[in-house]
Amino acid sequence: MNLATNLKLERTFGLVVVAAGASRRFGSDKLSVRLAGRTILQRAVGCLRTVFPQAPLVVVVRAGEEQARARELADWAINAMVPGGVHRQDSVRAGVEALHLDDDALVLIHDGARPFVPPEDVRRVVAAAQEGGAAVLAAPVADTVKEVDASGRVVRTHPRERLVRSLTPQVFRVGLLRQAWEKPTVDRWTDEALALESMGLPVTVVPGDPRNLKVTQPEDVTFLRGLYPPTVRVGQGFDVHPLVEGRPLLLGGCPIPHPMGLSGHSDADVVLHAVTDALLGACGGGDIGQHFPPSDPQWAGAASRVFLEFAVGKAREMGLSVANCDVTILAEQPRVAPFRQAMRENLASLLGVLPTAVNIKATTTERLGFVGRGEGVAALAVVLLVGD
Repeated sequence: MNLATNLKLERTFGLVVVAAGASRRFGSDKLSVRLAGRTILQRAVGCLRTVFPQAPLVVVVRAGEEQARARELADWAINAMVPGGVHRQDSVRAGVEALHLDDDALVLIHDGARPFVPPEDVRRVVAAAQEGGAAVLAAPVADTVKEVDASGRVVRTHPRERLVRSLTPQVFRVGLLRQAWEKPTVDRWTDEALALESMGLPVTVVPGDPRNLKVTQPEDVTFLRGLYPPTVRVGQGFDVHPLVEGRPLLLGGCPIPHPMGLSGHSDADVVLHAVTDALLGACGGGDIGQHFPPSDPQWAGAASRVFLEFAVGKAREMGLSVANCDVTILAEQPRVAPFRQAMRENLASLLGVLPTAVNIKATTTERLGFVGRGEGVAALAVVLLVGD
């Protein structure tokens, strides 16, 4: 069944992602933690957008975070970004009412801290709510469950055969939620199903994937990383500059004693230029000339480390970091070997890695071509980036 078509997606169905929590137990902003290059919040929203790419979607965030979260979710077609309330039910209500749905419409509510929900689970819980008006995903409890008192002593052991863990998404007729808000029978609820249960209304339980975990503690992220293979991206770069008199020679950010230097608009460091292009290539960020055109006078004589730091920043914005960098320098003169370790350490510092993650090689061209004639120096670089 094509649920997106069946629900007609006008005033009959909407999506709400609740992301207004304070992350107190986590200790920092858990929604911005990356899993294979995307934040937990992006993953949570993406779980819904995979199934319902056109449905109206509201994200509820902490007051003051609206613009930042809108930028974070720019690729996921968010219809509205609204501030949350003091408690969960306040935030959910703000999100649902922002959709302006009729009482008979269905609304899907999902936790922004749940980054893994299989598409089939989303489809099945919506189908169940179409039939019964209220449905939740739930996973069986595998462990023996014991109730303890305030002193930590066991009071009783509960039969686990009838126990489940309540998950999200949860899907409801909007009118049922409005009844719960207007005449609440419990002061505070941890999920919307509890509010309906307390009113005596039936809620259908749909078996869900037990890996649908709500990130609460830092160790939860460690578990979820196993579901998302790390992002791996490779970039290669090449640069060449002619040797001229009257210029200092810089390679890998290190001054090299030599009667000639490299000619260029900037300091013409072929090593840093090649590595910069390799980084930009791995990021899909174009090339060095796009960002620092030689026609722009502000880059005349500029230190090439500025270009490389820019490229490293682009990678970090994407949640990527350097795993290793391999550079080959092609030069007849000067001899690179005496300066290899200094270049390696300097490049490692600029890339934010240990020197063991950087390799510098040098070769001649057996007196062939412009390099062999001593007219210039070239460099090739390969960079491996990995994402969390």
